[in-house]
Amino acid sequence: MAHRVADLYCTIETALRASYRRVVLCQTASGDRFWLKRVEHFAPHLWLVKGCPKVAFARDRTSHRYLWNNGVPVPRILAEGSDFIAVEDAGLSLTRFCGDLSRGLFKKQTACRAAGRALARLHASDLAHGRPAFRDMCWDGQQIRFIDFEYFKPTKAGRLRKARDLSIALLSALSQGQLGLRYASSLLSGYWAVRGKWAVANTAPACQIHTGL
Repeated sequence: MAHRVADLYCTIETALRASYRRVVLCQTASGDRFWLKRVEHFAPHLWLVKGCPKVAFARDRTSHRYLWNNGVPVPRILAEGSDFIAVEDAGLSLTRFCGDLSRGLFKKQTACRAAGRALARLHASDLAHGRPAFRDMCWDGQQIRFIDFEYFKPTKAGRLRKARDLSIALLSALSQGQLGLRYASSLLSGYWAVRGKWAVANTAPACQIHTGL
């Protein structure tokens, strides 16, 4: 265990010395994969649009810890510093997974249903992700885990925030090309299975997608 921890920190130090990249997938000498996230660099005039990058990074990290401590499926934090955080690899984002031509439709729909169930469980805890697009939900073949929490608020989420979550997830599914409607249908059916017909009807009344595809 000590050897693997040493490998982790050695890999982090190497990545931090390399050319700047805000997010990079790293692998230790022991074969462990993790993501290294750093404070975003952009021109000062963009602060008016995106806000202070250090504040955004701190909010993302604090939200990540909060969700982990409350049992929400998020990647485990492996290490962190003043301007970086290292988290375990949670698999492919749904964007990449559904865009992989080597994977069958059944596996992709299974992942989307799992995403719907995970989102419904999050909402059942009266929390909302803030922006659960396909790129912010990762699938490792067993479970969905959420990432990127710059829009998360650690307060009780009402119907509007949950509806916004579900709408973003469904719109993201629909944007995945010709099979987008099937992905959206699978996601909604997974959400429906956890929250029930009444919850879906009252949480997102505008999302009337037929789930019989």
